[in-house]
Amino acid sequence: MKARLTAISFGFAAVGAVFLAVWPVYSVFDGRHAMHATLLEINGAWVFIPVMVAFMAVLFRKQAVRIIATVIVWGFAIIGGFLIGRFYVPAAIMMLLAACVEDSARWRDAVR
Repeated sequence: MKARLTAISFGFAAVGAVFLAVWPVYSVFDGRHAMHATLLEINGAWVFIPVMVAFMAVLFRKQAVRIIATVIVWGFAIIGGFLIGRFYVPAAIMMLLAACVEDSARWRDAVR
C-alpha cells in the first residue's frame, strides 16, 4: 500500500510539473503586446524539485525517505503558495498518506 501511495504521489507531482512546464502561467502586457511564458521559461528547472523528491521516495522504499520527502514536498507546496504550490498539494497529501500508512496499519493491528 505504501509503495502505491508513493507512486501515486510521484504521478501527481509529475503531472503538476508537466502542466507548469507547458502551460503559460505568466502574462505581461507592455502596452502593445501581451507576452505569455511558462514557469519553466521564467524560473528554470527548480520547479521539478518535488518530482525528483517524490521519485527518490519511490526509488528508496524506506520510511525515513518517505517522511523526508513529505516534509520537502509540503514545504515546496506551502512556499510556492498560490502560484505553483497548489499544483503540488495533491502530491503532498498522497506522500503524507504514504508516510503515515505503515504506522496506522500497525496501530490498527495492535488494537484488534
